[in-house]
Amino acid sequence: MPAYQYLQALPQEDTGQLQEQLGRELAECTEVLPTHRNKLRAFMEDRGIWHISELDYPARAAYEQFLRGQFRSTAYLAYMKAMDLVKLHSIKGQVRAVRDRGRPTAEYENSILFLPYHPDPEIAERFINAANKNKLAWDFGQKAPEKMKRQIFDSLHYVIGNYSGDQLLVHLHRLRELYGFCIGRGIGDIDGIEPVLAREFEEAMRASGENKASSGIIDLCRKALFMQAPEIRWDANVWYMERLHIQPERLNPAKPVKALSFLEVANKGNRDLLKKYMRYGIGVTNLSISVLQVEMIWVRNFLSETEQAGQDDVRRATGKQMDGYFRKLADKGLQPKSYNAQVMSIQHFFNFLIARGYIERAPFCADYYLKKVVPGHNDRSVGEDVWAEILQKLPGFPEDIRLMYLHLWGIGLRISEVCTLKGDAYYIQGKDAWVQVYQTKMRSYKRIPIPYALYRLMMVYLKKHQTGPDEYVFKNGRGEAYRSATFRLKMQECCEKNGIKGGGYIFKSHDYRHGIATLFYDSGVSLQGVRDYLGHVYEEMTQQYVDYMPKKIEKANEKYFREHGSLAADLKIRKGGGGSDGEQDQPERDGKLQNGNGNPAAADGKRPAL
Repeated sequence: MPAYQYLQALPQEDTGQLQEQLGRELAECTEVLPTHRNKLRAFMEDRGIWHISELDYPARAAYEQFLRGQFRSTAYLAYMKAMDLVKLHSIKGQVRAVRDRGRPTAEYENSILFLPYHPDPEIAERFINAANKNKLAWDFGQKAPEKMKRQIFDSLHYVIGNYSGDQLLVHLHRLRELYGFCIGRGIGDIDGIEPVLAREFEEAMRASGENKASSGIIDLCRKALFMQAPEIRWDANVWYMERLHIQPERLNPAKPVKALSFLEVANKGNRDLLKKYMRYGIGVTNLSISVLQVEMIWVRNFLSETEQAGQDDVRRATGKQMDGYFRKLADKGLQPKSYNAQVMSIQHFFNFLIARGYIERAPFCADYYLKKVVPGHNDRSVGEDVWAEILQKLPGFPEDIRLMYLHLWGIGLRISEVCTLKGDAYYIQGKDAWVQVYQTKMRSYKRIPIPYALYRLMMVYLKKHQTGPDEYVFKNGRGEAYRSATFRLKMQECCEKNGIKGGGYIFKSHDYRHGIATLFYDSGVSLQGVRDYLGHVYEEMTQQYVDYMPKKIEKANEKYFREHGSLAADLKIRKGGGGSDGEQDQPERDGKLQNGNGNPAAADGKRPAL
C-alpha cells in the first residue's frame, strides 16, 4: 500500500499522535536548522516514516531524489547533511538507552550497510562529513557466495577499526574493488585466492588507474580473517604471528617475522603437509620463529621446484628426483655451510613425514649430499680512517642514530641487540659501567663492561625521553623496538649525506663487531676472553670474527727480523749437493748456526722458529 493511502487509512487521532511524536523527535535535534528539520518532516510524513530511528539508506536515496526535484543546484546537499545528522542523533540516543549492554556492533545481514548510519555512533560519526557518501554504502544483498560476503563484512570492520585518515579511505576503496572482483569471478573464499588470481586483480586495478600495488588489500583481508577468527585457523594459507601469542624469547623484535605464507606451494596436498610441519615446529619445538621461517622457506622452495619438475606429491618423491634437486642446488654456488643447512632442513621435513606415518622412509640419505665445511675467515674490520671520519662527523647524525652507532663502534654489539636494549640495561657495579644485553640469536643474556662516557650519554638520553625500565631504549614511530633494517638504511643515508669516504662507504653493522674482536685480541686478550665477550658458544666462531692471522704474522716477522736480520742469511748450504741416501743438503753445523756475518743465530744449533 502506498504511504499516502496508508496515511489516509489511519484514524485521524492516530495520525495526529504520530505527527506530534515525530515533531518532538525532530525538535530534539537542535544541531539541525529548523528549515532543514521541517523539510525532512514533510518527507517523512509523506512516506509514513514516524520515527527518526527508521531512517535508513533506501530512505536517504529517496530523500535525495525528493530534494533534487525541488532544487536546481547542489543546494539540496545541506538538507541531505541535515538528514544524516538527525540519524546520528537517533543512533546516539539508542546507545544511551542501552548503555549497560556495551558498545553496539553491526550484525551481518543481506542488506545495505551504510557507514554513516552504522549502529556504532563512533563509526557513524567518523563518516558523517565524508564527501562522496554513496561510496560508503556496502550492498551485502547482492547475489554472491555467502562466505565471501561475510569475509568482506568482517574485513570492512577490521579496516575501520585499525586505520584512519587517508589510509582508511584508500583501504576502503581497494576493499570495494576487491568485493566487485570477487563477485565477478565467483570467488567464494578470499583466503583461497591463489597468486594467479591475485596478480589478475592487481592488473585490473592498474588498468583502472591505481598506481600502487593493490594486492596488499588481499593480504589485509587474510590478516583480518585470521586475527578475528574465534579459533586459530591452522588451515589458513597465511599465518600471522601476532595471533599466535608466541613466547617473546622466540621472537626478534628488531627483525620480526610478521607472517608465514604457504601460497607459494601450488599443490594443496603438499601445502597441507607443510602447514602440519610448521604447526609442529611452532607448537612443539622451542626454536626461534626466525629459524623456523628460514627452514620453512627452504622446504617451500624444494616443494615448488619439484612440483615444477613434474612431481606433484612429495610423498611419492624418488631417489632420482631428490638427486636431481640436490645437484641443481649444488650448482647455485652456495657456501658449503648454507648448502648443508638446506639439505638438513629437507631431511627434517621428511623425518616429520616418517614420524606422522605419511611415508615409510626418506627417498635420500642426507649424509651422502653433505659437503665438507672448511672454516674460513674474512677480514671485515672497519678501517681506522673510516670510523675516525664517522666519529668526526657524528654530530651531524640524528641523536638516536649517533648513540646506536656508538654501541657498535665502542662495544661491538649485534645490531639486533642494540635495537632491543631496555631502559634498565645500563648500571654501575663498583667502579665500572656495565650493560645487560639479551642476545636474540643465542636466546640468552650477557653482561659486558662499557666505556663510562657511553654510560653517561645513555643516562642523559634515558632521562630526556623518560624511558621506563621495561621500555625499549630506541623505538620506532609505533613505540616498538627499532628495526635493524631501518637503522641500516638511515645509517647509509647519513654516511652518504656526510660524504663518508667520499660518499662511497657502504655501512655494514656487523663489521664493527669484527673490529672490536680484533682490537681485543691484538691487545692481548685471550681467544677465550674474546669469545665470552662476544657471547659465542664455540671458539671456532670467534676465530672467524678475529682478523688475527695477517697482523699476528706481521708482528712475528717484524720481531724476528728486528732481532736476527735476514732469514736467508741464516742458511749456509753445504757444497756438493745431496748425499747418497737421498737426504736434502743441511746447513753446516760447527756447534753454532752461523749467519751471513759470522754471528751466531742460535746457541743450541737449532733453526730459529718463526
